[in-house]
Amino acid sequence: MGRLRLNWIPGTPSLIGLGIGGLCWLPTIALGYSAMLLGAVFWIGWLAFTIQQARLIPGKTSVVITRKIPVRFLCGRSASVQISIENHSRYPVLIQLWDEVPDTFVLDHSFAPMRVDAHQTLRFSYEVKPTKRGIQHYGNCVARISAPGGWIWREEQWDAAEPVKVYPDFQLIAEERLTAKMLFKDWHVKRPRKRRGEGHEFESLRPYVTGDDTRHVDWKASARRQKIIVRQLQVERGQQIAIMLDCGRLMSETISGATRLDHAMNAALMLGQVAGKREDSLALVCFSNRIQAYMPSTKGRRVMHRMMETLYHVDASPVESDYWQVTAEAMHLLKRRSLIVFFTDVLDLAGSVGLANNLARAASRHLVLCVVLSEPGILKTSRQMPNNLQQVYEKASASNLLIKRHLALEKMRSKGILVLESTPESLTVDLIRRYIEIRMSNLQ
Repeated sequence: MGRLRLNWIPGTPSLIGLGIGGLCWLPTIALGYSAMLLGAVFWIGWLAFTIQQARLIPGKTSVVITRKIPVRFLCGRSASVQISIENHSRYPVLIQLWDEVPDTFVLDHSFAPMRVDAHQTLRFSYEVKPTKRGIQHYGNCVARISAPGGWIWREEQWDAAEPVKVYPDFQLIAEERLTAKMLFKDWHVKRPRKRRGEGHEFESLRPYVTGDDTRHVDWKASARRQKIIVRQLQVERGQQIAIMLDCGRLMSETISGATRLDHAMNAALMLGQVAGKREDSLALVCFSNRIQAYMPSTKGRRVMHRMMETLYHVDASPVESDYWQVTAEAMHLLKRRSLIVFFTDVLDLAGSVGLANNLARAASRHLVLCVVLSEPGILKTSRQMPNNLQQVYEKASASNLLIKRHLALEKMRSKGILVLESTPESLTVDLIRRYIEIRMSNLQ
């Protein structure tokens, strides 16, 4: 947001001089015009010196201020911003800088006046911490420039406004251990088996033999090798995963320092990383009462990058989610039998009827895993021993909420829907473990 700027600002020494000049007028009652003349001479000298100091301040074109921001900001993580100040003039200058950081960034840095000698460049950095995902906006670089001594300052601004992207920060729980045990240990995840039958995935080229389907002839390769070459196909090795992220009002609740949606994003990103390593295809849908973001089926190393680009600007909306529309579109898009990982929240049996019916409809063709988060505060209250009447009521209310939720989840299980209920602290690990169990059990 822009600031009200005065082009010329007197410095502390200049204000002290003004005060001394004012004191010269006090003896006028006793000394008459002599003291008045002394005050006038002092102020004329002050004005002349101020003009001389102002002439020593170089113009805006002689001082260049640039900002270099990181390629990627992660929500909740500190990032370093580089500032470069170039003085192309013949005089040294003092510079007091203000950088217009986005309102959602926490800036723990105070910019003290800095001296930049003639024909010199000063570089420094400061730390910011984004607190919200999405597109944020940096403003201009604003600075006050003065000659050494700081008698008078001139304020200028340099055009440096630019949008920046703040991506979700998926803090991996026990990151090194999780990566080592779940991504690179072959005994944790069963390798996909080659299945017999005619597939659609390219495997290799080989010479034509009698009986081969002529539709598989690779004419370009045949021309290069001067003999008929066919494409060897295989049944697709990877599995199809569809992550469906509920962005309705139920996911806007804050638990353990972040919204339900943010916790779900962290787990979804880690699932995408693991699935990409295992050559699974992954699609992503973010929805509320409409489709907010969509990532087509992707596999390999591109999964994480495309997921980050899809998720960074998604926020929870204060509306009811339309499960019927989203399930219908998912059924239309997913041609192969897929694992649908559905992140949402469930309150009670009555409120989840529409969700359960639509997930059951999807479960007739696909394997559906419904992922919900437990509220640690409610769990703690339901398990504590009450010491007074107030705590008795609190425990009864918490237990009632848990019972209603349990009945709703059991109803889903009875309809053939897999359910994963976890706390925010263990959601990522529990989800990856369940995914591995599905892969090893060949449930899909």
